Amino acid sequence: MKELGSCVPPISGEHIISNSVCQVLMGDGDSSISGLPWLEAGEVKIIAPLQAKCLCTKHNSGLSPLDAAAHYFFASLKSYLEKDAGSRHAIISGHDLERWLLKTAKAAAVSRNLARGRERLSGAFSRDEAILDMLDDPRHWPEGAGLYCTMNTGDVTENTPRFQLQPFTNDDDDIEALAFNILGFGFVLLLDSPDLSKHPGLRDAKYRPSRILISYPASTNWLTLSWDDGKAHEVLTVQWIRQR
Repeated sequence: MKELGSCVPPISGEHIISNSVCQVLMGDGDSSISGLPWLEAGEVKIIAPLQAKCLCTKHNSGLSPLDAAAHYFFASLKSYLEKDAGSRHAIISGHDLERWLLKTAKAAAVSRNLARGRERLSGAFSRDEAILDMLDDPRHWPEGAGLYCTMNTGDVTENTPRFQLQPFTNDDDDIEALAFNILGFGFVLLLDSPDLSKHPGLRDAKYRPSRILISYPASTNWLTLSWDDGKAHEVLTVQWIRQR
């Protein structure tokens, strides 16, 4: 964020994936990672959550509300998927979740931890000049950009404590979209207005789902995502959760 000209030293260690989110995913176990350019193909390595020196103290602190929102989202969703404890309801800002995903992807990019195959990507984004504005204010996101759920009615999801990230690049190798798997749910974060010729898989995707509804035989859990964009948003309904 040095382009803002407002950094306050020193540069602090930033968890590429928020430490609080990693703790939710780990539970009582370890943290493992794969798919990085410095790992062998298919290698899975148990390590502490990755850190990189890519934010100053001021901006690390300024973006911490996004980390808190992501922790609440992951903790609530994981709890709802793991056990039927009666009807529960949580609500977070969908815009905060989008911006956390973008922040996470940007941290992975600038620390040179993104790859296609085993080829390290440059980390450049097609909207690099706008990324700071998009992190700062949801109103700076282009029309139709944002979070898409790529799962369809009838799809079977498996409850896995994973967070996976895959960049989509254009002909110049600049990142223009990102695919995420969050605890078994498939999403795409689009950074510009949709072009279905480039991303045909988004044709039937749910744009900015309003709620993840997890239904058990005797109870229902809601994880509501609030959006301030004046649009109608669909509900994502999940039934018959399969434990791993």
